[in-house]
Amino acid sequence: MFTKLKKSVGARTLKKQIRYANYKRRFHNFNTAKSIGVLYPYSRAVDSQVAKFMRFFAERHIKVRALGFLDAKELPASFIVTVNKTLFKQEHLNWYNRPSSNEINAFINTPFDILIDFSNEHIYPLQYIATLSRASMRVGRLAYPDNPYEFLLSMPTNADNQAYIDQLKHYLFSIQIK
Repeated sequence: MFTKLKKSVGARTLKKQIRYANYKRRFHNFNTAKSIGVLYPYSRAVDSQVAKFMRFFAERHIKVRALGFLDAKELPASFIVTVNKTLFKQEHLNWYNRPSSNEINAFINTPFDILIDFSNEHIYPLQYIATLSRASMRVGRLAYPDNPYEFLLSMPTNADNQAYIDQLKHYLFSIQIK
Protein backbone atom coordinates (compact mmCIF):
# COMPACT_ATOMS: atom_id res chain seq x y z
CA MET A 1 0.00 0.00 0.00
CA PHE A 2 2.72 2.45 0.97
CA THR A 3 4.59 1.60 -2.26
CA LYS A 4 1.54 2.56 -4.34
CA LEU A 5 1.26 5.85 -2.44
CA LYS A 6 4.96 6.62 -3.06
CA LYS A 7 4.57 5.89 -6.79
CA SER A 8 1.40 7.98 -7.01
CA VAL A 9 2.90 10.99 -5.24
CA GLY A 10 6.10 10.69 -7.30
CA ALA A 11 4.21 10.56 -10.61
CA ARG A 12 1.96 13.48 -9.65
CA THR A 13 4.90 15.62 -8.50
CA LEU A 14 6.84 14.90 -11.69
CA LYS A 15 3.84 15.77 -13.90
CA LYS A 16 3.46 19.06 -12.04
CA GLN A 17 7.12 19.94 -12.53
CA ILE A 18 6.99 19.07 -16.23
CA ARG A 19 4.27 21.70 -16.72
CA TYR A 20 6.65 24.44 -15.59
CA ALA A 21 9.63 23.14 -17.56
CA ASN A 22 10.25 24.95 -20.81
CA TYR A 23 13.25 23.28 -22.41
CA LYS A 24 14.48 23.70 -25.94
CA ARG A 25 14.79 20.32 -27.65
CA ARG A 26 17.05 19.77 -30.63
CA PHE A 27 18.21 16.62 -32.36
CA HIS A 28 21.93 15.79 -32.26
CA ASN A 29 24.08 12.95 -33.47
CA PHE A 30 27.55 11.93 -32.30
CA ASN A 31 29.10 14.22 -34.92
CA THR A 32 27.28 17.38 -33.76
CA ALA A 33 27.26 16.73 -30.00
CA LYS A 34 29.78 18.61 -27.90
CA SER A 35 28.55 17.36 -24.50
CA ILE A 36 26.89 14.14 -23.37
CA GLY A 37 25.34 13.13 -20.07
CA VAL A 38 24.96 9.48 -19.09
CA LEU A 39 22.50 8.08 -16.54
CA TYR A 40 22.82 4.50 -15.38
CA PRO A 41 21.75 2.05 -12.69
CA TYR A 42 24.96 1.07 -10.90
CA SER A 43 26.40 -2.41 -11.00
CA ARG A 44 30.08 -3.27 -11.46
CA ALA A 45 29.44 -4.56 -14.98
CA VAL A 46 27.40 -1.53 -16.08
CA ASP A 47 29.90 0.85 -14.45
CA SER A 48 32.72 -0.76 -16.42
CA GLN A 49 30.78 -0.43 -19.69
CA VAL A 50 29.89 3.20 -18.94
CA ALA A 51 33.56 3.99 -18.22
CA LYS A 52 34.55 2.43 -21.56
CA PHE A 53 31.78 4.40 -23.32
CA MET A 54 32.99 7.60 -21.68
CA ARG A 55 36.52 6.97 -23.01
CA PHE A 56 35.00 6.55 -26.49
CA PHE A 57 33.59 10.09 -26.24
CA ALA A 58 36.73 11.55 -24.68
CA GLU A 59 38.75 10.26 -27.64
CA ARG A 60 36.40 12.27 -29.88
CA HIS A 61 36.79 15.40 -27.73
CA ILE A 62 33.19 15.27 -26.53
CA LYS A 63 32.67 16.31 -22.92
CA VAL A 64 30.93 13.56 -21.03
CA ARG A 65 29.57 13.30 -17.50
CA ALA A 66 27.94 10.26 -15.90
CA LEU A 67 25.61 9.93 -12.94
CA GLY A 68 24.80 6.49 -11.60
CA PHE A 69 22.18 5.36 -9.12
CA LEU A 70 23.11 2.78 -6.49
CA ASP A 71 20.05 1.30 -4.80
CA ALA A 72 21.89 0.84 -1.50
CA LYS A 73 22.97 2.86 1.51
CA GLU A 74 26.75 2.64 1.06
CA LEU A 75 29.03 3.15 -1.92
CA PRO A 76 30.94 0.03 -2.94
CA ALA A 77 34.64 0.08 -2.05
CA SER A 78 35.49 -0.60 -5.69
CA PHE A 79 33.80 2.58 -6.99
CA ILE A 80 36.06 5.56 -7.58
CA VAL A 81 34.38 8.96 -7.81
CA THR A 82 35.89 11.14 -10.53
CA VAL A 83 35.15 14.61 -11.83
CA ASN A 84 33.15 13.10 -14.71
CA LYS A 85 31.48 10.18 -12.95
CA THR A 86 29.67 9.93 -9.65
CA LEU A 87 26.96 7.95 -7.89
CA PHE A 88 23.98 8.84 -5.80
CA LYS A 89 22.37 6.42 -3.39
CA GLN A 90 19.28 5.94 -1.23
CA GLU A 91 20.21 8.72 1.17
CA HIS A 92 19.78 11.19 -1.73
CA LEU A 93 16.11 10.21 -2.14
CA ASN A 94 13.15 11.66 -0.27
CA TRP A 95 10.27 9.54 1.02
CA TYR A 96 8.71 9.09 -2.45
CA ASN A 97 12.11 8.46 -4.13
CA ARG A 98 12.65 11.92 -5.61
CA PRO A 99 16.42 12.42 -5.96
CA SER A 100 17.90 15.58 -4.53
CA SER A 101 21.43 16.81 -3.93
CA ASN A 102 23.62 19.58 -5.30
CA GLU A 103 25.25 17.16 -7.77
CA ILE A 104 21.90 15.82 -8.99
CA ASN A 105 20.50 19.33 -9.44
CA ALA A 106 23.64 20.40 -11.30
CA PHE A 107 23.33 17.34 -13.58
CA ILE A 108 19.66 18.09 -14.30
CA ASN A 109 20.45 21.73 -15.10
CA THR A 110 23.42 21.00 -17.37
CA PRO A 111 22.40 21.63 -21.00
CA PHE A 112 23.90 18.46 -22.50
CA ASP A 113 23.52 18.03 -26.25
CA ILE A 114 22.57 14.39 -25.63
CA LEU A 115 21.47 12.59 -22.48
CA ILE A 116 21.78 8.79 -22.64
CA ASP A 117 19.92 6.63 -20.13
CA PHE A 118 21.17 3.06 -19.65
CA SER A 119 18.11 1.93 -17.65
CA ASN A 120 16.45 -1.16 -19.04
CA GLU A 121 13.57 -1.00 -16.57
CA HIS A 122 11.62 1.69 -14.76
CA ILE A 123 13.76 3.25 -12.02
CA TYR A 124 11.95 6.32 -10.72
CA PRO A 125 15.01 8.35 -9.60
CA LEU A 126 16.60 7.98 -13.05
CA GLN A 127 13.28 8.70 -14.80
CA TYR A 128 12.92 11.85 -12.69
CA ILE A 129 16.38 13.11 -13.69
CA ALA A 130 15.90 12.24 -17.37
CA THR A 131 12.48 13.88 -17.49
CA LEU A 132 13.62 17.18 -15.99
CA SER A 133 17.01 17.25 -17.71
CA ARG A 134 17.81 20.36 -19.74
CA ALA A 135 19.51 18.17 -22.35
CA SER A 136 18.67 19.06 -25.95
CA MET A 137 17.97 15.42 -26.77
CA ARG A 138 17.25 12.49 -24.47
CA VAL A 139 17.95 8.92 -25.56
CA GLY A 140 16.76 5.75 -23.87
CA ARG A 141 15.34 2.28 -24.25
CA LEU A 142 11.70 1.56 -24.87
CA ALA A 143 11.50 -0.09 -21.46
CA TYR A 144 8.50 1.44 -19.69
CA PRO A 145 5.46 3.63 -20.36
CA ASP A 146 5.65 7.42 -20.03
CA ASN A 147 9.34 7.52 -20.85
CA PRO A 148 10.72 11.03 -21.42
CA TYR A 149 12.93 10.37 -24.45
CA GLU A 150 12.98 12.01 -27.86
CA PHE A 151 14.93 9.09 -29.33
CA LEU A 152 13.98 5.55 -28.31
CA LEU A 153 15.71 2.27 -29.04
CA SER A 154 13.63 -0.87 -28.87
CA MET A 155 15.87 -3.60 -27.50
CA PRO A 156 15.03 -7.20 -26.58
CA THR A 157 14.60 -7.59 -22.82
CA ASN A 158 17.60 -9.91 -22.66
CA ALA A 159 19.90 -7.54 -24.62
CA ASP A 160 22.98 -6.50 -22.71
CA ASN A 161 24.41 -3.00 -22.49
CA GLN A 162 27.05 -3.68 -25.13
CA ALA A 163 24.27 -4.35 -27.68
CA TYR A 164 22.64 -1.08 -26.57
CA ILE A 165 25.95 0.79 -27.01
CA ASP A 166 26.42 -0.75 -30.46
CA GLN A 167 22.93 0.36 -31.50
CA LEU A 168 23.52 3.87 -30.11
CA LYS A 169 26.73 4.17 -32.10
CA HIS A 170 25.09 2.83 -35.25
CA TYR A 171 22.08 5.16 -35.22
CA LEU A 172 23.65 8.26 -33.72
CA PHE A 173 26.52 8.22 -36.21
CA SER A 174 24.41 7.43 -39.27
CA ILE A 175 21.49 9.84 -38.74
CA GLN A 176 22.13 13.08 -40.62
CA ILE A 177 21.17 16.47 -39.17
CA LYS A 178 19.95 19.14 -41.58
